[in-house]
Amino acid sequence: MNLIFLRHGEATDNVKEIISDREIYFSVLTEAGIEAVKESIKGLPDKIDKMYVSPFPRTIQTANLVYKHYPKCEVIIENRLHEIYHGKYTGLKNNEDLDNTRIRQIGGDYFVRFGQYGENKYEIEERLSNFLVDVYNNNMSDSTVLIVSHGSITSYMKRLLSIKSPHIQTGKMERFDDVDFSHLFKYIRKLKSIKNKCIKDRINIINNLSICDVTKKNLIKLCKKEFNCIEFPDDYFNSLIDGFATNNLKQISDGHFDNGTILICFYNNSSNLIDLFMNHYISLGIKNYVLIDNNSTDNSTELYKKYSKKANISFWKITDKFNCNSMSGWKQRIMDYYGINHGYITVDVDELLIYKDYKTIKFDEFVKKQKAKCLKTMMLDVYSKEGLYKGTLEDYKYVDKGTYKVSERKPYGVRFYGGPRSRMFGINPSLQKIPYMFYTGKETYVNDHYYYPFDVNNKALFCTYLLHYKFLPEDKEKHELFVKDEKYWDSLGENKISKNDKNVTFYDENISIRLEDIDYKF
Repeated sequence: MNLIFLRHGEATDNVKEIISDREIYFSVLTEAGIEAVKESIKGLPDKIDKMYVSPFPRTIQTANLVYKHYPKCEVIIENRLHEIYHGKYTGLKNNEDLDNTRIRQIGGDYFVRFGQYGENKYEIEERLSNFLVDVYNNNMSDSTVLIVSHGSITSYMKRLLSIKSPHIQTGKMERFDDVDFSHLFKYIRKLKSIKNKCIKDRINIINNLSICDVTKKNLIKLCKKEFNCIEFPDDYFNSLIDGFATNNLKQISDGHFDNGTILICFYNNSSNLIDLFMNHYISLGIKNYVLIDNNSTDNSTELYKKYSKKANISFWKITDKFNCNSMSGWKQRIMDYYGINHGYITVDVDELLIYKDYKTIKFDEFVKKQKAKCLKTMMLDVYSKEGLYKGTLEDYKYVDKGTYKVSERKPYGVRFYGGPRSRMFGINPSLQKIPYMFYTGKETYVNDHYYYPFDVNNKALFCTYLLHYKFLPEDKEKHELFVKDEKYWDSLGENKISKNDKNVTFYDENISIRLEDIDYKF
């Protein structure tokens, strides 16, 4: 089979020299780019049997110029030929982070990503290998096939086929006759071995954990099916495993629980919120509480103990350093301790679960009425008119209306983002959680925002909100410490808030509404 690689002509993204999701998807050819392609067309053979084209405007434009000369050629728009996805880099030029990623990938790192949600080397090579296999299977050995794509993608394909040649310049083409595809199949075996080693290494770590057999089985299933999941990289996996492996999670007192929902909450120096938190959940009819002290130095535990006559409280403690990923393992271990066939609420001390008529309908009654095994929620940042980290707790009675957004992305299913943090600081933390789960043993709490298996998140009923009291005066110092220790999933975003919080208020009379005016039309 003869292969011809044609790189699209010079386009606006080449001229601007930026890596941008906007430019990657909508860049078009310049006049110089059109002329370069026309010149390359003069060197093409008399006959082209099939043309595969990347789905972006600049490559389709390039292919259209070719098609005018070969109107009988079969043309296939091939999504797998798309440009490397670099995550969200709108408006930024090629930068050091991207260059470092390329260097690490060239050095053999298959799993480092371009940007937070960009592709990694394994994903790029897997999709291009699958494409080239289809080219091999769906064309005759004497066919001439033209592939119109991007410079980086063409370079990847040539490496997969073990074709040695320089990087193609914009608008230029290269022809290779009687291409030997055996190198491709050899490389595919290499990719499989990389995948198998990754899975085997993780499974060995999981098998050494002293945890519930069902949870261990679920984690192994996750490793096999989602070994390259964008939300489950090595650093997250290792932190999660640390949470499962700890010997420092200990029960201090037994709460002698009644039937009904069990609430799980880890706390650290939360004395300013305890009365609000406990009174709220007691008013919802929650009787059973697992409260875990994570290195508090204030009187939080003593304040919680004041509610022992109103609720069944089991006190625990853990001395490990806080990490939001490790905490997922801690929470799963708590659920496994109390067992299956219970409903569990998992919330932080600054989160109040609300739903329609929550002031008159008890939570267990609400869940029964909804016939829901798990509930999805959106977090609403609560703020005051006074400004960030200003005012008293009573002043925190406003939330945004109309600034929250929805997108589809695995493993969340539906992902919520936006709100005042996005509006004021341009950061988009994930705001969906599953605060309630009727635990059957099949669900694993692998992230603060979703369970595994991932279809649990799609089936969860969205009918609640979490009021999020994140920016109280007492929280400023705590957030600055979290940023310093990189305890949050988005330390850069949190740092952006900390550095720009002076004289900033989330309140806007055109957007802000009072808590009692929240709309429950889900």
